[in-house]
This record gives sequence, structure tokens and C-alpha cells, in this order.
Amino acid sequence: KQETRKMSLRRATQSGLSVVRRMEAAQRGLVTSALRLDEEKDQSAEQKEEFLKKFEPIGGTLAPPEFPSNFVKSSGEASQEGTPDKLKFNFFMPHDTVYRGEQVDLVLMPAVTGDFGVMPGHVPTVAELRPGLVTIHKEMDKTVEKYFVSGGFAFVHDDSTADVCAVEAVPLEDLDPEAIKAGLADYTSKLASVQAKGDDYEIAAAQVGVEVYSAMNAAVGN
Repeated sequence: KQETRKMSLRRATQSGLSVVRRMEAAQRGLVTSALRLDEEKDQSAEQKEEFLKKFEPIGGTLAPPEFPSNFVKSSGEASQEGTPDKLKFNFFMPHDTVYRGEQVDLVLMPAVTGDFGVMPGHVPTVAELRPGLVTIHKEMDKTVEKYFVSGGFAFVHDDSTADVCAVEAVPLEDLDPEAIKAGLADYTSKLASVQAKGDDYEIAAAQVGVEVYSAMNAAVGN
């Protein structure tokens, strides 16, 4: 029994030493990574300084160039700021601005990969929009506005700002259900007609019409 206890104690000691060694190796790895990151930052700063020195004699009246790193916040700054209570929302069309710097709680968007919602603190995202509803919750489930968009792009930034750039956007209440049904029937008939002719351009145009009117029909039905 005494021999068995000695063997168990020896195994426990070896296991404990193994854990300690692994922890020490991990700590060394973290320190090494931190040192390497600091070295890369120093090297980048030196390269920028060297470039600016070469630029100065030939730049004339031009302002010194900016570098991408000048616009990137450090992780420390980002963590200190925290997540804001509201999302800053911009909504643009080529001929109009629907919102600029609007403070909202939530925006729901119809991306080609599926609908998604954006709230403060959302990860940076770029998404192509399909025909559908953009729903803006200025105050969650209380003050809500809906716009039908024919397509476009959405950009979500790491500072809790989101942009929607749409080709066309119409308030949901401005859509005429009867006109939509008539337009859907017209494009559906047109698609069947041009498919028989084999004209690729006309087929594509008819398919777009069917897609947009189908989306509008679904929107007014909600």
C-alpha cells in the first residue's frame, strides 16, 4: 500500500509540474506576441516617418498624406468608449436623403443573404440589399417607420453607425396594393411571353419586374 501511495504521489507531482510548464509556456507566448506587436507598431511608425521625410522636399504645397492607421482606433480607446445606447443611422438615395445621423434603436434590412437587424455594437458588415422592407425602430416597437427599397447596399461600421444606400425608397403607406397587383400580373405575363422568344435582355428585365412587384406585394400584405 505504501508503494502504491508513493507511485500515486509521484504521478500527481509530475502532472502538476506538467500543468505549470504549460502555463509558463503560454505566458511566454503571450509576452512574445505582445512584444512582436509592439515591434510591428514601432516599425510601422518608423516607415511612416521615413516616407514623410522623403515626401516633404517634393510635396510643395500639398498636405502630407494620411495613412489608414491614422483612422483606426486602438483597442484601448474602443474599450473605454463602450457601446452607445443608440445606433446612428444614415439613409441615402441618389436624389434624396431620408435620414442623416438619426438616433435609432434598431434597423431591419432585407439582404440578399437573408433579413438581418442592426443594433448598437453590431459587427462591421457590408451587405447587398434585395427588394424589400427597411424597418426603422426609432424607439423599440413604439416609433417604427417602414420603407420599401428596390435594392442597394448596407454598411455597418464599428462605431455603431449604419448606412443604407438605396436606388429607390418609398414609405410603405405610399404603396398602392391595386397598382402592385396589376404590375405583378403585367410582368408575369411579359416574362412568359419573352421566354418563348429567347431574348436574354427582355427576360432579365421581366424577371426584375416580377421580383420587385412580388416583394412589394409581400410588403403591403404584412
